[in-house]
Amino acid sequence: MMSRVPRLLTLALAAALIVASCAGSPATTSPGGSASPATDGSPSDGSSSSPTWTPAPTVPELTASPTPLPASGSVPLALVTGFKNYKVNGLTLAQLRTYLRAGKVLVPCGTVEAVQAAVGASSTEGWAACQQVDRIAGLISAGSGKLALLPPGLVSVKMKAVPLDGADLFGETPAREKPYPLAVDAPSGWKASWAAYDADEIRVVLTTGCTCPDRGVSYQTNTLRKGWDWLLGAGTAKYTGRHWDGRLDWWVVDAVRTGNAGAVHRLIRDADIAVSDFECAMTSNFVQHNEGTLFTVDPKVATLMRKAGFDVATIATDHMTNAGTRGLLETVDFFKKAGIKPVGGGKNLAEALKPAMIDVRGLKFAFVGFNAIGGSAYAGKSTPGVAQLTAANAKKAIDAARKAGADVVFALPQWSAVEYTNVMTGAERSLRDVLFKAGADHVIGADHHWAAAISITPGGASGNRYTAASQGNFWFGQDWSRQTMEGVMTMLTFRGTKLVQARLIPTVVLDNAQVNLVDPATDGQTVLNQVLSKSEIKPK
Repeated sequence: MMSRVPRLLTLALAAALIVASCAGSPATTSPGGSASPATDGSPSDGSSSSPTWTPAPTVPELTASPTPLPASGSVPLALVTGFKNYKVNGLTLAQLRTYLRAGKVLVPCGTVEAVQAAVGASSTEGWAACQQVDRIAGLISAGSGKLALLPPGLVSVKMKAVPLDGADLFGETPAREKPYPLAVDAPSGWKASWAAYDADEIRVVLTTGCTCPDRGVSYQTNTLRKGWDWLLGAGTAKYTGRHWDGRLDWWVVDAVRTGNAGAVHRLIRDADIAVSDFECAMTSNFVQHNEGTLFTVDPKVATLMRKAGFDVATIATDHMTNAGTRGLLETVDFFKKAGIKPVGGGKNLAEALKPAMIDVRGLKFAFVGFNAIGGSAYAGKSTPGVAQLTAANAKKAIDAARKAGADVVFALPQWSAVEYTNVMTGAERSLRDVLFKAGADHVIGADHHWAAAISITPGGASGNRYTAASQGNFWFGQDWSRQTMEGVMTMLTFRGTKLVQARLIPTVVLDNAQVNLVDPATDGQTVLNQVLSKSEIKPK
């Protein structure tokens, strides 16, 4: 364990990579299926679409500056921007110096000289006037492109913290453990709570979208014999264009890989907890499907997911009993043997409602799963199935989590009766309220097959409650539209029980199987706009 001061100076690189969200029922979504979306393939918000994970500043480098001095203070200053600003996802000290010289960074009064020394600036000419530290957060709106420096205690989910020289105070473990390059002595008058920071108090929960590795995924891994580990070799991609796909009459993206092999795997592995929405049953007698809406999955996927770093999988989905309740029970067994905790299904209702508990350095996170759309058999008192989303079942599951000592509770519903939309439907909002009333702190939904709206509203053990309508597709083959190819992974950062960051990581599925990261500042803008344009960001 590192000493407190070096641990102060740590940051997380992986957190600023990208965003994407995928979830949804595979039903009626195959190119060979009977139903097709009723739009022209453009996102309903009207948005349109060479990854560089630390995009260059939008202002030119003004003058050469001396090599920066090492940071010597005890309070790291986080680099923050507006919650919706994905044009800036990480800077080097040299780039930060450029922004400072252009007057584009708000700096707390009392820290200007220390910041100047840390970034190696020869003068403060052109810098914006310093601001009282407790006023800076109010000057950064959700959509703001402004940058600011803040002590860690004033960083909240209202804004987005970004890495500096690859270090990230609120990112995953490797980025938190990098020496943080910008620290100051706390000026007189600062509250101790503003300056306090302990990297051990930071926990990161990563969630991914809809996973059903049959059809295109199984075709690539099993039929073409690329092997399941091929999925873990995914890296980054960039768009080269788009073309019209006549199967269901939608635009699809053309993309090529750009290296960084294993980037997705590292994001999953390096999270404190990684959670999957798992749509389809793993069975010992699985069959590869190329079309239709019945699915079975190779049991090797359970081992693959544990190798990837997944800890929890919700199986309260609408295709979990495609192979009968035997398929569901096999899925439970395969996950348990692999060391992954399944939630939302089991041999009876009591097992289906049992929470998955994960302890991260003394803080307990609980996960419960529910199905609100049918498709699979519902569990009964003595019969197997998935947990139906009702007020009574939600209360039983969440009460059980609290009784087991849960500090933070996640509900994982599959809930969309309306697929292929980027809005959070009225029905989903009502179900969200049911889950919050039952005591859930956060809700990660699924079943649109598009990345869809989020909400951040006051309440719960974390101070603010995060809800995702859908994260889109993850390991799920739907290559007939841009929206079903794109998705987001969600990175939620907690400081103790308090939710302090929510970051979206955009992705694109290539070869109808492999999830790759796309640059949130460029190609990822389309799916991010698709999500954020319909979102409710009203934290306290």
